[in-house]
Amino acid sequence: MKVSSSPFRAQLRAELQILARNGEQLLLTLIIPVMLLVFFGTTDVLPTGFDDHMDFLTPGIIALAIMSSSMVSLGIATGFERSYGVLKRLGTTPLGTKRLVAAKVVATCCIEITQLLALVAVGLILGWSPSSINLPSLLLALVLGTSCFAGLGLIMAGRLRAEINLAGI
Repeated sequence: MKVSSSPFRAQLRAELQILARNGEQLLLTLIIPVMLLVFFGTTDVLPTGFDDHMDFLTPGIIALAIMSSSMVSLGIATGFERSYGVLKRLGTTPLGTKRLVAAKVVATCCIEITQLLALVAVGLILGWSPSSINLPSLLLALVLGTSCFAGLGLIMAGRLRAEINLAGI
């Protein structure tokens, strides 16, 4: 028996719509990293030891954005969904828990791609000139970072009450 992927697509669409409508998450995932990059990119207050502080700042802000999306946004949202009983109800539907978690992770990856494009564009506008990029290593670091921090966020969401999860993250 073949299982249709339409429940997964519907849940993914719902996750992306929830993210787009949630102002706090948009602030955390897109606006704050861009503001940090612009602020610290236009000032020279960081003692980085680099000739161009953007070579230090842009990759660091990208890493911060990946961590905040993977752990904080996913962990807090899932923690509150758990406390409201949403996860228990969705887990018993044809969607199932595996597709629910997969939809959450894919939605987080979509947000991270958007973050990466925005931060690289802002970094380039501010004068970041990456000398050499090892694309396979970069993609591996992004996948590992996303996996590790998403796992931490989901573990905290599954073990702690939503309010404690919010305070802990």
